[in-house]
Amino acid sequence: MESSDLREPVPESAKASDPGTHGDHVVRGQHMKQLTDSKYWEENWWQRKRPSRLWLYRDFDFETVRLLRKAGGAGAVRVLEMGAGGSRVLPYVARKFGYKVYGSDFSPSGCLLLRANLALQGVCGSVVCEDLFNSALRADAFDVAYSSGLIEHFDDTRAVIIEHLRVLRPGGRLVLIIPNLEGVQGRILRRLAPDLLGRHRVFGPQDLEGILKSLGLKSVACGYLGSFFIHIGRDTQWTEVRRWPAWLQLLVHGSVRLINGVISFLFRLSPLRPHSRSLSPAFYAVGTKPGV
Repeated sequence: MESSDLREPVPESAKASDPGTHGDHVVRGQHMKQLTDSKYWEENWWQRKRPSRLWLYRDFDFETVRLLRKAGGAGAVRVLEMGAGGSRVLPYVARKFGYKVYGSDFSPSGCLLLRANLALQGVCGSVVCEDLFNSALRADAFDVAYSSGLIEHFDDTRAVIIEHLRVLRPGGRLVLIIPNLEGVQGRILRRLAPDLLGRHRVFGPQDLEGILKSLGLKSVACGYLGSFFIHIGRDTQWTEVRRWPAWLQLLVHGSVRLINGVISFLFRLSPLRPHSRSLSPAFYAVGTKPGV
């Protein structure tokens, strides 16, 4: 799938020499801090990942796909995921629903992994490696603009959402998913990985709903996603965990993964899917861009 029809020239003065290497931006004359950069994602995330498929054994994944299906409907819908490095959702919705999928990310390794995931599913898609605020994607071009785990990494949430809206056509649907750090997972990070927590803005669904309404979006809805999921890592960001003996790290990490898998799978099969501020792994907000 070619993306040239959805891109427009960007003046040389507006282009970054290396996408995402800088942690700060000037947006509409205002200084905005970016809480991560491409080096962070290259070193702490993507280099450890391998191509993989999305399996809907977790109720969180099932509900994410359901949100996108509801937003996109049927047909050759143009779906853009921003911050799409390594996405497994884009390949899934392309194969399952026939959507035309596009992904943008500032991490070269993340973009390579997304391309590999698309190939693994045997579907076509366009991947653009660029900075969010120096984007060559054409305005009003997509039916659905989506991101998951992106906007909380900037101190100006509103400015990041406006960039989503720029590429969304009038009448198109915005879908935002953010990790829920007001519950148990936030307390775990505060105790075991405080620096990692510091790379996120912590807010909730009502805060996000308020921003979308203030930007004029219609049919705004929000809520929690998934019934249960916690994470305890072993990499260098988990500074307190790294102080534990190696056997204890392995035991805790493995036990948490097993518990997550069993509980998530049971909720996935059950008609009961309790969502809560305490235990849900994420929250969402959706809205419709006003027509002209």
